[in-house]
Amino acid sequence: MGQAEFFDSIANQWDDFLEVNEEKINTLLSKLNIKNNTNILDVGTGTGVLIPFINKLNPNGNIIGVDISKGMINIASKKFKDMTNVTFKLVNIENEIVNGEYDKIILYSMFPHLQNRTATIKSLVDNNLKEDGQLMIAHSNSREFLNNMHKEKNEVVREDRLICVKMQKNLFEEVGLNVVEAFENDDIYYLVINRN
Repeated sequence: MGQAEFFDSIANQWDDFLEVNEEKINTLLSKLNIKNNTNILDVGTGTGVLIPFINKLNPNGNIIGVDISKGMINIASKKFKDMTNVTFKLVNIENEIVNGEYDKIILYSMFPHLQNRTATIKSLVDNNLKEDGQLMIAHSNSREFLNNMHKEKNEVVREDRLICVKMQKNLFEEVGLNVVEAFENDDIYYLVINRN
């Protein structure tokens, strides 16, 4: 079973067991200074957890949610069918071209599932992030919590781990990315990369 099949298999239960902490999500999104009329790419959108939060900040901008899982995309499309500024697409960002340029690119609760993390982020910044745009990797849980959770789940995600945020920052800087924030504590984990 690959990642797409694994996430397809849990798509129908995802919203039932997912903890959505509004305060943490709003804190994370506040690091991006999202304004209205912004083009936003939500990578690994799943069932669209971030969509209501992004849309509240950006009700007139275009929001594209992409995911590797057809099951997740189908659920998100149904949930947000009345939002005319939101589009969902089935895309594997690691080996498919993502169309368009965006002011903000957000990877929420999905970064450890990438196979080629540094190369994928560099590609998104170089090919899809507008000048002066920002890319954020964000988790509303600690690294330790997420790593333990993945270890206990299905073998498909057992090795999907976050590393120390400072080490991750160094890996990105080694390939020329401009990391302007890198932070983790017992509640959250995030990095912000600027294109300039």
